[in-house]
Amino acid sequence: MTGLVWTALALPLAGAAVLAVLGTRLPARGAGWLASLVMLVAFVCSAIATIMLASRPHEERAVVETAWTWLTAGSFQVGLELWFDELTAVMLLVVTGIGFLIHVYSIGYMRGDEQERRFFAYLNLFVFSMLLLVVSGDLVLLLAGWGLVGLSSYLLIGFWHQKPSAIKAAKKAFVMNAIGDVGLALGILLLFIELGTTAYTGVFAGAGSLDSWTATIAALLLLVGAVAKSAQLPLHTWLPDAMEGPTPVSALIHAATMVTAGVYLIARMNPLFHAAPYALETIVVIGVLGLLMAGAIALVQTDIKRIIAFSTMSQIAYMFVGVGLGAYWAGIFHLFTHAFFKALLFMGAGLVIHALHGEQDVRNMGGLRSVMPKTYFCMLIGALALVGIFPLSGGFSKDAILASALEVGTPLAWVAYIGGLAGALLTGIYTFRLMFLVFHRRMSPYAEAVAPTAVKHHGEGPSSMLWPVYILTLGAAVVGLLQVPGLTHVFFDWLEPIAPAGMVEPSAAQEWLTTLVAVSIGVAGIAIAGHLYLREFDATERMRLGRGRLVDHALEHRLYWDDLYAVAFERPAQWLAAVLRRDVDRPVAGWLPTDGLGTLTAFLGRSVSVIENGVVRSYALVIALGMAGLLLALLVRAG
Repeated sequence: MTGLVWTALALPLAGAAVLAVLGTRLPARGAGWLASLVMLVAFVCSAIATIMLASRPHEERAVVETAWTWLTAGSFQVGLELWFDELTAVMLLVVTGIGFLIHVYSIGYMRGDEQERRFFAYLNLFVFSMLLLVVSGDLVLLLAGWGLVGLSSYLLIGFWHQKPSAIKAAKKAFVMNAIGDVGLALGILLLFIELGTTAYTGVFAGAGSLDSWTATIAALLLLVGAVAKSAQLPLHTWLPDAMEGPTPVSALIHAATMVTAGVYLIARMNPLFHAAPYALETIVVIGVLGLLMAGAIALVQTDIKRIIAFSTMSQIAYMFVGVGLGAYWAGIFHLFTHAFFKALLFMGAGLVIHALHGEQDVRNMGGLRSVMPKTYFCMLIGALALVGIFPLSGGFSKDAILASALEVGTPLAWVAYIGGLAGALLTGIYTFRLMFLVFHRRMSPYAEAVAPTAVKHHGEGPSSMLWPVYILTLGAAVVGLLQVPGLTHVFFDWLEPIAPAGMVEPSAAQEWLTTLVAVSIGVAGIAIAGHLYLREFDATERMRLGRGRLVDHALEHRLYWDDLYAVAFERPAQWLAAVLRRDVDRPVAGWLPTDGLGTLTAFLGRSVSVIENGVVRSYALVIALGMAGLLLALLVRAG
């Protein structure tokens, strides 16, 4: 069983290495199929390993195995340690399964790109990084995977490096995630100082013995890492700009990798968070604020991918609420269902962008339902799942989180419940605003000139792009049936052992009541969107909530978070750099030869080159002198 997990981990790394070294010798399409084959085999290995894990008794499902120890310092050891349990299995299936479909989709999407081979090498590396993160049994190894995920995202977001906006977005993502990396590293260091280990077994066993302040500080430091990686307040600003990368990258980041890492970290480290007063409450507050803010900002976005990106931030915030309430199973269940419908929505958006020759502004679309009926149907299922309409998958998982808030019953839990319902209303509005502007109403002049001809000659997309979308549509429709209130309890039963302190489980009545209320609110949101955007009017005139109002300007500028960071950090750093250049660099350069270091290097090079004359006797003399010098040094030391 563990051999299969090691294989699933190693295959994407091997694929990335082969493509990096031999990619230019492969045909362009061969690179994509090789990367996809690697992912398919990794998924099969993960699925078989999960089945084998399920056949074990509950108490034997946490499998720990160390392949080798690669760092030893006194009593401190870090090994390539695998931790395979129910939570790991879920993440493996999501990363490899959804990742495989995204790889296949990318074959059609990236066709004709000059750097297609490099793209698939990066894609395989991204998946390996995420797999390393989720199978690690040691926090130091998790940190390595964490950092590699950040590096991979930097490479993929900035893949089209000829675009200045892509380079800027990649740097922004890297810097924001580096802040989270520092927090995570400091938290790990604090745990090592207090517990003497970074292995999960030692951390979980010792978390309860930590004093409350130490546990809280450590948990909050880990939370900084989770917030940055999952693009939550206040380190969220990189996520919408990450849409500068190719659409398959957006799907992979939002559905199967990166942004889910923070939710995974909190669920994995639940013994520590339970021992930390106010840490879980902080997570709930971040989640509630994030889901409301992201939903509001999505209302005024005009880029199809950015609308979906803000929906990701909102849905990840729901997951934060779930794990913060102690309903870890509900948070991970929503992570699981979200992977299907979010990948579906991004891939559907990619089909639209593909048909419109790269156009992403929803104001230049409209009426595409008639020319792209398959894409419309698939995206409609994804949109309904995102809103949480019964009986599609998103409804079951999101309602489980809200029902858990009812079960907890504290004042903060009630705030989370009401905030979650308000978020459901916003989700209905912005999701179907997108659907109505893209697929309904009258075609824009641009779409009318481009889309019918493109679809007539090339269809809605190549089969490599369409079939993954069909599979995800089926998944978005049915995977929620794994956890039907009062009928099936697959997800809760499967994940219950990962939380030694127990998990919150709402009653079937609470879940059905929440479903009734949430679906009603979601339908109301759809109706509001229909009232605003189905009637024939100039979309540019009605995109705003109120012409000239402060709220419109604030939402269009994403509540000024980028401006705040520019004023607080970016501009002071630029000012300091300018001062140092003026008052330090230039004065020093004035009395030092500007090429002094280069001149010294050239002189030393010429001096050494004298003995490189090709005469063997000269080389023998140098060797003899060197040996004599070593012998003399040994004699002096011995004396």
